[in-house]
Amino acid sequence: MSGTTFSDNVKYEICKVRYTASSFEWFLSGLLLASSDGEKVSGRIKAGGRVLGRLSNLLNDWKIENTQKDGRIYIGKIPENVREKAASFLEGKLPEEAEFDGHTNSRAFLGGVCIGAGHISDPDNTYKVEIHLKSEEACKLVFSVLAYEGIDPGITRRGGIWCVRFKNGDYVSDFLGMTGADSARLSFENTRIEHEIRKQITREVNCDDGNTRRQAEAGASRYELFEKLLRSDKGKDLPDELLAAARASIDNPGASIAELGEMMTPPISKSGMNNRLKKLMRIAQDL
Repeated sequence: MSGTTFSDNVKYEICKVRYTASSFEWFLSGLLLASSDGEKVSGRIKAGGRVLGRLSNLLNDWKIENTQKDGRIYIGKIPENVREKAASFLEGKLPEEAEFDGHTNSRAFLGGVCIGAGHISDPDNTYKVEIHLKSEEACKLVFSVLAYEGIDPGITRRGGIWCVRFKNGDYVSDFLGMTGADSARLSFENTRIEHEIRKQITREVNCDDGNTRRQAEAGASRYELFEKLLRSDKGKDLPDELLAAARASIDNPGASIAELGEMMTPPISKSGMNNRLKKLMRIAQDL
C-alpha cells in the first residue's frame, strides 16, 4: 500500500494475531500501558492509517466498545481486570514469570506495547526498534520483559520521554517474530540478505582492487630492477630460464606471477615462476 511505512505494516500484522482470552488481556494491557500519559491508564490510543481500522476491528472481536476519531481510538469501557493489570504495569510492578504462560502472554504484551508506542525502522535504512514511553517505571518493566525474551535493549531519555531501544539485527528479527509479524519478519530477513550480499560484493571488489594495485606496484618494482640487471654484465651470464623470466616480467609489468609462469616455454607453475623471480631479484639487488 503506497505511503505505508514498515512500522505500520508490522503493527497491522500484530493486530491480526489470534489471541486467546488470556493473551488478549495481556495484549490490551500492554497497549494501554504504552498509550498512557505516564500517570494513569486511559482508553485513548493513537494509531495511524490502516492500523487504526484493524485495531478497532480486533477490539470489536473481543467485545471492547470503541470509537475512532482524529487518528485515535477511544475505548468506552476498559475491562476492570485489564485496567488493574495495566495500572500495576504503569507502576513498574513486574509480574511473576509463571504468569507469562511460557512466552505466550509476555509476547502478546510486547505486541500491544509495540502498537501503542513502538517504531520499527525501515530495514532498507537501518535495523532498529524504539519504544517511547512516558514513565520510567513502565520503561523498566518493558525492558525486563524484553530481557526475559532474550533481547538486550538499552534505555535512553529524551526530554520527558523514556525510550527502550535495540539495533541488533537478530534482536529486531526475533522481536518481529515473537509479536506475530511473520510477513514483516520475512521481508526484514530478505532485506538483510540483500544487504549482506552487497557488502560481500563490495569487500571482494575492494580486495580485487587492492590485489591489482599491489600486483602493479610489484610489477613496476621488478621492471626497474630487471631492466638494470639485463644492462649489466651479470645479465649476460643469466641462464636461459632466468633470462626468459626477466624479459617476460619486463614486457608484462601488470601480469600476475601465475600469468608470467604460463608465458614460459614450457609453462611452469606459479611456485616455479615465483622461485625464478626471487632469484632474479637477489641478483639484481646485489648490483
